[in-house]
Amino acid sequence: MTSYRVYLRSDIQWTMRTFKARSPERAIELARRFVDERFDELDFADYQPNDCPINEIEILDEHGNELAVWHDEDLRLRLAARDLLDALEKAVRALNEVPRFKVPGLDTDSYKIAAICDRAIAKAKEGAG
Repeated sequence: MTSYRVYLRSDIQWTMRTFKARSPERAIELARRFVDERFDELDFADYQPNDCPINEIEILDEHGNELAVWHDEDLRLRLAARDLLDALEKAVRALNEVPRFKVPGLDTDSYKIAAICDRAIAKAKEGAG
């Protein structure tokens, strides 16, 4: 088994622990289990999992190259937000350049979908500028 340095991060702090495992992916699994079962053993001051949960677990080699990484659902969404916003803006342009069409599977039409997208874009950009 190999010893892996595993970095556990939340939005406000991080710590490192060593796990012995057969692969970096298995070390991630062990780290996730450790966080679920023994969070209080982490060097995270007075925080509890619900205060500021671990949202990233990463394993780097001795040169700083990523061997494996896990992100929770919220962090994955935040990391994808810019790409999602760009795609949504393009989708609205596309929907507005063609005649209105029905979307029976959603019981709506393309213009109503574009309006929903416009509201989401505005919400994402509130306060920007």
